[in-house]
Amino acid sequence: MSAPKSFRSLIFLATVCGLSLSACSRDGKNANDPKQRLTDYISTSFSVRDTSDRAKLENYLTGGAKNRLVAWSEEQFRQAFVENKRDFVKLAIREVKPVNPNRTDITYELTYVDQGRGPDARVTTKRMCEMSFEGGKWYIREVKNIKELIEYKNEISIVY
Repeated sequence: MSAPKSFRSLIFLATVCGLSLSACSRDGKNANDPKQRLTDYISTSFSVRDTSDRAKLENYLTGGAKNRLVAWSEEQFRQAFVENKRDFVKLAIREVKPVNPNRTDITYELTYVDQGRGPDARVTTKRMCEMSFEGGKWYIREVKNIKELIEYKNEISIVY
């Protein structure tokens, strides 16, 4: 009877180890993939519910992008991330351009509904993101807007 218990214990231990290793490798993979890090940042930015979530966003940033976020007052952060009326629709990575081993530029389009701009205003922004590899992880160093399209129910507004 002790053999089946040992076997069950071994299976349980193997399962726990396997899950632990897969969790570690998943986090490591995300940190080593610039597209995934950008995707994770955008997902996190749309899920901010409190000003205490600022630290989560800072963990994805470096350089000028991080300096700007750190410089914001609590009220500015609350208005931009907590009290906004944005609902994520779609993220499309358009181009990934490795510049050197420590820098990758990513062009992407982000689409979301922004009730703050009007009823059911659908916003699509095209941006270029400079990613920087530091300390074994990819970070967002700079983001530049290329184009913004705002679609209202009965009209379209294009901003360059």
